Amino acid sequence: MRKLTSYNEDNFRQIEQYEGISVVRFSAPWCPPCQASEEMFSLFVERLDDDIQTGKVNVDQAPVLTTKYEIWGLPSVLIFHEGQLVKRIPGVKSPAVYAQAIADIKKGQ
Repeated sequence: MRKLTSYNEDNFRQIEQYEGISVVRFSAPWCPPCQASEEMFSLFVERLDDDIQTGKVNVDQAPVLTTKYEIWGLPSVLIFHEGQLVKRIPGVKSPAVYAQAIADIKKGQ
Protein backbone atom coordinates (compact mmCIF):
# COMPACT_ATOMS: atom_id res chain seq x y z
CA MET A 1 0.00 0.00 0.00
CA ARG A 2 1.30 3.42 -0.97
CA LYS A 3 1.62 5.79 1.96
CA LEU A 4 0.85 9.49 1.70
CA THR A 5 3.84 11.51 2.90
CA SER A 6 2.96 14.13 5.50
CA TYR A 7 4.29 17.53 4.50
CA ASN A 8 4.77 20.75 6.44
CA GLU A 9 6.92 23.87 6.18
CA ASP A 10 10.06 21.83 6.95
CA ASN A 11 9.84 19.33 4.10
CA PHE A 12 7.48 20.84 1.48
CA ARG A 13 10.53 21.89 -0.53
CA GLN A 14 10.57 18.26 -1.77
CA ILE A 15 7.34 19.05 -3.64
CA GLU A 16 8.54 22.44 -4.86
CA GLN A 17 11.76 20.94 -6.23
CA TYR A 18 10.36 17.70 -7.67
CA GLU A 19 10.89 17.34 -11.41
CA GLY A 20 7.62 15.61 -12.16
CA ILE A 21 4.01 15.62 -11.00
CA SER A 22 3.05 15.92 -7.34
CA VAL A 23 -0.43 15.58 -5.84
CA VAL A 24 -0.91 17.09 -2.37
CA ARG A 25 -4.10 17.07 -0.31
CA PHE A 26 -4.65 19.85 2.23
CA SER A 27 -7.05 18.85 5.01
CA ALA A 28 -7.67 18.99 8.75
CA PRO A 29 -8.65 16.41 11.38
CA TRP A 30 -11.65 18.52 12.49
CA CYS A 31 -13.08 18.78 8.94
CA PRO A 32 -16.00 16.32 8.38
CA PRO A 33 -15.75 16.37 4.54
CA CYS A 34 -12.01 15.74 4.82
CA GLN A 35 -12.54 12.72 7.04
CA ALA A 36 -15.37 11.36 4.91
CA SER A 37 -13.31 11.51 1.72
CA GLU A 38 -9.91 10.46 3.08
CA GLU A 39 -10.24 6.77 2.23
CA MET A 40 -11.45 7.53 -1.31
CA PHE A 41 -8.45 9.80 -1.89
CA SER A 42 -6.06 7.18 -0.50
CA LEU A 43 -7.49 4.56 -2.87
CA PHE A 44 -7.02 6.97 -5.78
CA VAL A 45 -3.39 7.60 -4.79
CA GLU A 46 -2.67 3.86 -4.73
CA ARG A 47 -3.52 3.64 -8.45
CA LEU A 48 -1.17 6.43 -9.51
CA ASP A 49 2.07 5.77 -11.36
CA ASP A 50 5.10 5.42 -9.13
CA ASP A 51 6.74 8.52 -10.60
CA ILE A 52 3.96 10.75 -9.23
CA GLN A 53 4.83 12.11 -5.81
CA THR A 54 1.92 12.18 -3.35
CA GLY A 55 1.35 13.70 0.04
CA LYS A 56 -0.88 15.45 2.49
CA VAL A 57 -0.75 18.60 4.57
CA ASN A 58 -2.57 19.12 7.86
CA VAL A 59 -3.47 22.81 7.65
CA ASP A 60 -3.33 23.15 11.44
CA GLN A 61 0.32 22.07 11.41
CA ALA A 62 1.33 24.08 8.34
CA PRO A 63 -0.16 27.59 8.56
CA VAL A 64 2.54 29.13 6.36
CA LEU A 65 1.87 26.66 3.51
CA THR A 66 -1.87 27.08 3.95
CA THR A 67 -1.50 30.83 3.49
CA LYS A 68 1.11 30.61 0.74
CA TYR A 69 -1.10 28.39 -1.41
CA GLU A 70 -4.30 30.24 -0.46
CA ILE A 71 -6.16 27.27 0.95
CA TRP A 72 -9.61 28.60 1.86
CA GLY A 73 -11.74 25.46 1.56
CA LEU A 74 -11.11 21.95 2.79
CA PRO A 75 -10.21 19.53 1.53
CA SER A 76 -8.20 20.99 -1.34
CA VAL A 77 -5.98 19.02 -3.69
CA LEU A 78 -3.12 20.87 -5.34
CA ILE A 79 -1.30 19.39 -8.31
CA PHE A 80 2.23 20.54 -9.04
CA HIS A 81 4.30 20.01 -12.17
CA GLU A 82 8.02 20.68 -12.08
CA GLY A 83 7.51 22.29 -8.67
CA GLN A 84 4.92 24.80 -9.92
CA LEU A 85 1.27 24.78 -8.87
CA VAL A 86 -0.70 23.98 -12.03
CA LYS A 87 -4.10 22.81 -10.73
CA ARG A 88 -6.22 23.51 -7.66
CA ILE A 89 -9.19 21.24 -6.94
CA PRO A 90 -11.19 22.45 -3.91
CA GLY A 91 -13.80 20.38 -2.12
CA VAL A 92 -14.61 16.68 -2.24
CA LYS A 93 -14.32 15.39 -5.80
CA SER A 94 -14.43 11.95 -7.38
CA PRO A 95 -11.18 10.15 -8.25
CA ALA A 96 -12.09 10.68 -11.91
CA VAL A 97 -11.72 14.45 -11.49
CA TYR A 98 -8.19 14.05 -10.07
CA ALA A 99 -7.27 11.48 -12.73
CA GLN A 100 -8.47 13.79 -15.52
CA ALA A 101 -6.45 16.69 -14.12
CA ILE A 102 -3.30 14.54 -14.08
CA ALA A 103 -3.99 13.25 -17.60
CA ASP A 104 -4.39 16.83 -18.83
CA ILE A 105 -1.05 17.80 -17.28
CA LYS A 106 0.68 14.79 -18.84
CA LYS A 107 -0.71 15.70 -22.28
CA GLY A 108 0.89 19.11 -21.92
CA GLN A 109 4.31 17.65 -21.21
